Amino acid sequence: MTDLNSVVLPGEGQDGFCVGNQGTVLATRDGGETWQRVGVPTFEDLLTVWFLEDEREGFAAGAHGALLRTMDAGATWKLIQTGTRGNIHAIRFPNEKMGFLVGSGGMIMATEDRGDTWHVQASPTGNDLLALSFPIDEQTGFAVGAGCALIKTTTSGGHWFPAGELDTMSHVALRGVCFPQDDMFGFAVGDQGTLMRTEDGGDSWHVITGIRTPADLHQVLFPLNTEVGLVVGSGGTIMRTNDRGYSWVGCYCQTAEDVLDVDLRPDGFVGCACGRNGTILLSTDGGASWVAPASIELQ
Repeated sequence: MTDLNSVVLPGEGQDGFCVGNQGTVLATRDGGETWQRVGVPTFEDLLTVWFLEDEREGFAAGAHGALLRTMDAGATWKLIQTGTRGNIHAIRFPNEKMGFLVGSGGMIMATEDRGDTWHVQASPTGNDLLALSFPIDEQTGFAVGAGCALIKTTTSGGHWFPAGELDTMSHVALRGVCFPQDDMFGFAVGDQGTLMRTEDGGDSWHVITGIRTPADLHQVLFPLNTEVGLVVGSGGTIMRTNDRGYSWVGCYCQTAEDVLDVDLRPDGFVGCACGRNGTILLSTDGGASWVAPASIELQ
């Protein structure tokens, strides 16, 4: 079955979207109970999906520079030319006009016209960049990736630079990054159960040892505040914290498949996770427990 690589729940409505391999885009209009495939003009693997605050305009991106945009809440999607053939692993829009994407070989690109045109930004790393966060606005952003790459900008991407020294962990790929409220207090996760926290805007990072899992961690999310957070990873791993990430407990989860992404609505209770072999999971209790939806149409 098709791997589902990324999920987004735009706003407080009932819509949601998962994207995956071979041009897969799935949409739900009933809060996640049922999912239907949406036709798109690509068969490339789609690795990331993001919606703007208006909940109608969104982007999906992936292998070989594939970039799709919808202007009608995911009903139809059109290809946008980026000028790259590299894999796009993450895309974020801090505001309605300016967006960023990162990907293979340290690629960073930016747009200032809602995604119509994209230009390359200088990158301080040649490692694949796998995740991206702009916590407050377009000024300050973070990206993480292979080889424990962790970079930062404070100038809307005009200059990116290494954020902290992590030489002893150079073998670890960082796959997720999240700054819950501001650009000072944040988390990064990666392979071999790696979970790190910064409290000084990325100048220094401290490994959190209390998570106690060997799983590769793919995403970290603090949806509502800095107290409650989630991490997801390989082998059906979903873990939750109630104390700013100092301690973590496992969540009930109806899968042993790798969980690759997670999102929660602004209320902090309703959530969706996705992963390998068509895995979709739903939560209505802030991520404490997860169950499969009623139906998924992958064909």
